[in-house]
Amino acid sequence: MMRTIAFLSALFLSTIVTSGAASAAPSAASIGAAQVDEVLVKAHVAAGGPQLDGYAAITQSGTFVQNGGPPNPFEGVVDLRNGYSRIALIVGPATFLQGYDGTQWGQQNGVLAIVSLPSSVADAVTQAYLSSFAFFRPDQRSTLKSGREESVDGQPVYVLRAEPRGGSPADLYFDASSYRLVKVVAQTAQGLDTTTNSDFQIVQGVPVAMRSVDVNASGTTSVTTLKTIQFSTSLEPSAIARPSYVSHGTLAAPVSIPFVSDLVGGLGHIVVPVSLNDKRATLVFDSGGANFLVPEAAKSLDLQASGGIATGGVGTQQQMTAFAHVASVDFGGARLSDQNFVVTPLGYPLLHPRKDVAIEGLIGFEYLANFRVSVRYADRQMDLAPFAGPAPSGGVTLPFKTDGSHAYVLATLDNVSGYYLLDTGNAGSIVLTAPFVKEHHLFPKGGLIYRSPGGVGGGFSEMHAAAKTFAFAGQTYHDVPVSVPQVTSGFFATRGVAGNLGSGFLSRFTVVFDYKAQTVTFIPNRNVAIPFRADRIGWSLGQDDLSGFEVNQVVPGSPAANAGIAIGDRITAFAGNQVAAGFGLGDLSPYSTGSAPFVVTVNRAGIGRTVTLTPHNLLPLPQ
Repeated sequence: MMRTIAFLSALFLSTIVTSGAASAAPSAASIGAAQVDEVLVKAHVAAGGPQLDGYAAITQSGTFVQNGGPPNPFEGVVDLRNGYSRIALIVGPATFLQGYDGTQWGQQNGVLAIVSLPSSVADAVTQAYLSSFAFFRPDQRSTLKSGREESVDGQPVYVLRAEPRGGSPADLYFDASSYRLVKVVAQTAQGLDTTTNSDFQIVQGVPVAMRSVDVNASGTTSVTTLKTIQFSTSLEPSAIARPSYVSHGTLAAPVSIPFVSDLVGGLGHIVVPVSLNDKRATLVFDSGGANFLVPEAAKSLDLQASGGIATGGVGTQQQMTAFAHVASVDFGGARLSDQNFVVTPLGYPLLHPRKDVAIEGLIGFEYLANFRVSVRYADRQMDLAPFAGPAPSGGVTLPFKTDGSHAYVLATLDNVSGYYLLDTGNAGSIVLTAPFVKEHHLFPKGGLIYRSPGGVGGGFSEMHAAAKTFAFAGQTYHDVPVSVPQVTSGFFATRGVAGNLGSGFLSRFTVVFDYKAQTVTFIPNRNVAIPFRADRIGWSLGQDDLSGFEVNQVVPGSPAANAGIAIGDRITAFAGNQVAAGFGLGDLSPYSTGSAPFVVTVNRAGIGRTVTLTPHNLLPLPQ
């Protein structure tokens, strides 16, 4: 799974403020409702008072820089009466449009996407509330729920807790002497997002910060520098209108395309041949991702990458990416024109999953947005057809919510319902978010700890356990293995999302994505009731090169532990296969998830030894 960071929260979060500090003292004293009202009255005067109230909109342009990368130009407008907005950001050859008109929307590669996932909707409501300075309006007084006194870098501040109707909470820090807003800490679905500002100018009677710094939960730092500012007393509706959907897809007739898995003896990632500018590339079809290439592939395809923006995924870190323009993308006869691809590295285990397979990137969202896509896992075929054609019959059709690009559907685990991302780019089965598990007190006795190599955003530790039941699309499963990444940032720390359904679960169905109808249909296939695959050896392995697999974690009492395998060892051969002959972790999968004994060669400090491993079930009983 891969996603570019949303930039709206970092632009226009709080323009009319003064410089703020980074940390607050731990002690705080509550203030009463009367003092909260007094702070708001004085803060309103400090922000321009009637002069600010007389303006209907602010138009700005400038540059946007993430993690010290290159400056990306932007321009946009915000309606100060309601927070409606439209912003254009240019990153290399790519232009991103994003806005809010009561609903958050975004456009890239021609696709107009609407945000409907409840937790993302709440964040958008708060963004509009902050952008329009709604906390100054008398009709919004009830949204200020509490207040307290704190100290920021030795300076006293008043902190008011805002809870917009239908939105996420945010703390507003007002300097106790100037009564200007010095900091905003928003509690977004992704975690705490902190914005501070500096370099002030008085523009048309209103103090404006020419520089703002936003730090999100993953540590990504976004610096916005304004170059032009214009307040106006009126705003034409066209200034914040949504752009039209622009279809870049052509398909003369429905096509069926075979795919291979990156797991031997099982179904993991969907690996497909794709032509980019008439040059072949091997990509993963990732419903949780978008157009994506690794730098080596972009270079071999003679693509020039430029710009810089942060990209996140399953890991806790966000990494800088560039963009490259591709004139044509051909996937089995389904063509996309005028596309921009993210260019950023992927880890070695994903690029080299098994012998004779080398992955160079991803496709996903753009194809889902232009065509009806059916993944026939049992047949290892993908069908692409125009939306207007007849839909496959049978199965269970579910509506989905979206964060702007990914599809989320409701499922029930141990009698608790939540939204799950449908992610063909995840080779696992059911992966739960840490906030969902904590909120519903799931797996109180814990589970087995592994180390995942992860994907975009790096690796992480994860807990493996078993759920009593999982009910989805007319099917109910019992004693279901699940994993829970032990993270505090990244996708799996997202509030309001239950988890992720990967290929290990989705492969029990033919999965039909219809983004035009905002539905996904699940048609059970012959594998609908097969046992779930899970590790039966008790090791976490990684791979950095062809010489071997690194042991990153060992489960106490497991076959790996009983054989004396330890963290830092290297597996150089398995079942008669020398890793150096080109094998990847996907080749090892049928052995580590099977039941038959097999032999591995373990190297420690240059000394090799051979041990026999006998797999057996490791998961604790459901809790």
